[in-house]
Amino acid sequence: MIFANTDHEITLIYNSDEHIGKQILAFIQAEDLPAHTIDLVHETLSPTHWADLSVRMNMPIRDFVNTERAAFIQKFPNIKDLSDNDWLTVLVNNPDVLKAPIVMKGDKIVMMSNAQDMLRFV
Repeated sequence: MIFANTDHEITLIYNSDEHIGKQILAFIQAEDLPAHTIDLVHETLSPTHWADLSVRMNMPIRDFVNTERAAFIQKFPNIKDLSDNDWLTVLVNNPDVLKAPIVMKGDKIVMMSNAQDMLRFV
């Protein structure tokens, strides 16, 4: 899988078990926007994909993980800090700890903690 880098299509990386991701998807569908969706419940991103996103977003891998989410605390109760490779492994094997959905369009990549951010994005 290669991330589209076009201004003609939105790529949404989300977890369909999470409310915000479902809201963003609903907005995309309601506006009939061309989109490629990657539902982390059904698809897995490789460490290379996550590393690519980290570089493109100029954001450390650790910042992709919601360490305060119950799923993270339950699975990793004693983890304080990890290497970048370890954070990649956490994301690949536990996509439910992703902090927020990621929306991409061309060179614009944003992690959205609020579905209303889509109004400014498009």
